[in-house]
Amino acid sequence: MAPDLQLSQISQMAFGYWHAQVLFSATGLGVFDALADGPLPADDLAAGLSLPAEPCRRLLDAATALRLLVRDPGTGAYSNAPVATRLLTSGSPESISRWVDVMSRWYGPWGDLGEAVRLGHAVEHRGTRLGDDPAYVEDFILGMHVYNARTAQDLADTLEDPGPVRVADIGGGAGTYSIALCKAWAEARSEVVDLPGVVPIARATIAGAGLSDRVTVREGDYYQDAFGTDLDVVLLSNVLHQESHDKGLDILRRALAALRPGGRVLVHGHFLEESRTAPVFTTLHNLSALVLWSGGRSYTAPEMTELMTEAGFADVEARRTPEPSARLLIGRKPE
Repeated sequence: MAPDLQLSQISQMAFGYWHAQVLFSATGLGVFDALADGPLPADDLAAGLSLPAEPCRRLLDAATALRLLVRDPGTGAYSNAPVATRLLTSGSPESISRWVDVMSRWYGPWGDLGEAVRLGHAVEHRGTRLGDDPAYVEDFILGMHVYNARTAQDLADTLEDPGPVRVADIGGGAGTYSIALCKAWAEARSEVVDLPGVVPIARATIAGAGLSDRVTVREGDYYQDAFGTDLDVVLLSNVLHQESHDKGLDILRRALAALRPGGRVLVHGHFLEESRTAPVFTTLHNLSALVLWSGGRSYTAPEMTELMTEAGFADVEARRTPEPSARLLIGRKPE
């Protein structure tokens, strides 16, 4: 009998959260870190993690089936698969385990997607907003840094070097894009502006990149604080999708006020095609904004151009980026 491809499509989608929960649970319980030094039998691994042996073995077997772990057919000991060693052990320089922990936290709000659609706004969940939990702040900021650093430098390298410019990176997190811009722009200096709990994390990350002399950090709330004065560039990367139209407009107007005449705002993020049904990632990103941030949404490039124009920017240009679903919109403050 021929396979029912339509049934397979729906089944794969319905079982998707089963796969995700194996990843989230194995990461959160410390399975991959426990195996970082080599293979262990299930009982020893369970004891080391203070887990009951039989349920732990079930998780290990599922992680093996998903090719996150490998089980030795002779000894029965479990070890990390290469993908887990590279990306899911906290000691790896390429680890995205913090980002996986953030996605695990977001599982709760995503589980209330239907209710959020019915209500028209996010269902309140503790622990998914910066400030609720210092551990979450660290996981979120560093998780997003490691995840976005892979494409940030590629983006910065596509931009022409403007010479000695002053940049304000608003809501800049760990300074991911400021680091990338200052590596690409030899004479640029940037200031990351973010919440108090983010500041020490950003300073440490910037110091690790060897750029503390050119990238500084200060406390600031982009809902109310000024961004600076006489700036050449204001960067808003992955910020405006979290905000309503009115809040986004206010942020853009304060960006305009901070710029010198002729200065530029860079609005970077994931944008919908005009059909609003592609790219797939951004359609899901649009729902993520709904379940996580009341008022948040994804924009099309023309919608963002209209918002930037309403804020007072001229000559708004939309550029494609090395990341397929992302765009960079550049607006100029009139002379």
